[in-house]
Amino acid sequence: MTPNFPHHAIVLISAVIIGLLSAPVKTFGEERECPVPERFYEFEPPLTKTAKALAAGREVVIAALGGASTVGLAAGGPNLGWPARMSSVLAGKFPSARIKVVNLAVARQTAKAAVERFSRDVFPLKPTLVIWETGTMEAVRGTDVDEFRETVQAGLNELHTAKTEVVLMNMQFSRETDAMIQFGPYLIAMRELADANDVPLFRRHGIMRYWAENDFLDLRTREAEKRRQLATKLYDCIGHAMADFVARGVTAAKAATSPGSDR
Repeated sequence: MTPNFPHHAIVLISAVIIGLLSAPVKTFGEERECPVPERFYEFEPPLTKTAKALAAGREVVIAALGGASTVGLAAGGPNLGWPARMSSVLAGKFPSARIKVVNLAVARQTAKAAVERFSRDVFPLKPTLVIWETGTMEAVRGTDVDEFRETVQAGLNELHTAKTEVVLMNMQFSRETDAMIQFGPYLIAMRELADANDVPLFRRHGIMRYWAENDFLDLRTREAEKRRQLATKLYDCIGHAMADFVARGVTAAKAATSPGSDR
């Protein structure tokens, strides 16, 4: 079993930073300084219900579940977290839609704790989409992988029953935390769960690794204020990437509902 780690190790990945370099790369969405190759998106199932609501300009409620990185703690708070940035980007892309993003994240929250909150905090919102960031605390604590798998499956079953679309989001990446914490089994479990349930997986760990290995991320800065500033940049990048991920099916949805289409 993986040993417990001190608090600074748990939040270390929230302090990873984004460099200001950019390089030519085939990406999903517009070019930006933290691009995401299409391979991270193209084989994930589309969010059909959410895309249709965005295309039609209807109300879209998105609930974000997760831990400290979803709260936005490393940047200073929820207004700088990736859900807030995603909300801003989606509002710009779809000004006629009524988009409401509710950040329900709690620092150090486990998958089990998240599922226990569904009936109280999630379902009353009647969300169109739930983005569920999970797995970090289980990896930190060395939770049995099968237990984690069963918990997430139970949560996916509840979301399916509620007719709510869902995106699973896996863990953050940094070289230091990957050296200390065995994320691999939990990453595999989340990939398998996403495939078995036909839900998309936002591969944050892989995307951030791509940024790090291609010099879009610099993990060496340790000064607190610089880490905060660059964590803000990271969350902005994740927010943009998630907005692209959520909006993938909108073009097809617009075509399907346009006059003269075979609806």
